[in-house]
Amino acid sequence: MASPYTDKELLLRRSDILIADGSYEKALFFLDLILEEDPVNETALSMKGLAYCLMGYKEEGIAIFEDALEICPFSKVLLINFADACLRSSMPGRSLEILERAINHYPDDDGLLMLKEVIIAARDRRCMLSSLN
Repeated sequence: MASPYTDKELLLRRSDILIADGSYEKALFFLDLILEEDPVNETALSMKGLAYCLMGYKEEGIAIFEDALEICPFSKVLLINFADACLRSSMPGRSLEILERAINHYPDDDGLLMLKEVIIAARDRRCMLSSLN
């Protein structure tokens, strides 16, 4: 029977839940355990970058995404989470650039096109709200 500390899938699921709950430091602990064994795990890298961005350390988070994309330039999970992290870090323009990159690699993915529309709507809503203030 595998220990929960060696089961990557369990650690990834646990990290995802912790990030959703705002327990970023705990999630980073588990993600680092995964990355010690598998330093190019795309999912763990993308979750680590997202966690840093959500903690307010967007430069560190973006650096993680950029480094990971140099290793895995066509990773859909990295591109989607990078776009999400940029959007949540109030960088909708950068988010759209990254999403365009993903769409160029995966032009038949309707989910990416839908995500692009969500990002555009969020950007436009922010612009409208800021013009009202």
